[in-house]
Order: sequence, then C-alpha cells, then structure tokens
Amino acid sequence: MLMRKTAAVAAAATFLLAACGGGDDGYAVTPPPAAPTAVPDSAVASSTALVSYLAAQKTDDETSEALGLPTVDVAASDTEEPLPL
Repeated sequence: MLMRKTAAVAAAATFLLAACGGGDDGYAVTPPPAAPTAVPDSAVASSTALVSYLAAQKTDDETSEALGLPTVDVAASDTEEPLPL
C-alpha cells in the first residue's frame, strides 16, 4: 500500500514538473547596448558640435574608460567666437 502511494506521488510530481517546464513565449532578452569607445564623427563636424558633445558628458563617472578621438581634425571656423567649456 505504501509503495503504491509513493509511486502515485512520484508520478504526480513528474507530471507537474513536466507541465511547468513549457515554452519561452517568444520573449527575447536583449543585451544592454555597448558602451561607446570613441567620440562619434558627428561630434567633430564642427567646433560647436564638439563643445556640445563634451558638455553633455557625465563628469562624475570615474569607472568608464576614456573615449578615443577620431583621427580627423576638428573643423574650425574663422568667424565663430570661442565657446567656454
């Protein structure tokens, strides 16, 4: 009698576990975006764009790696006034 009860409980547990192991419902886990490693080319299109980009950067983050500058020179204008950083 005890063996039948144990077998019945084991069979019920097996069916319950098999029923709970189903489908992923199509939810895809997207990885977080990669941290930038370089200043974008659009930021060096003009000196104004570079100053705007630099002003928008976080200054209190000391754990991130330094950003590399593109190998192009920043476009300079002879008519623009200097902007403070």
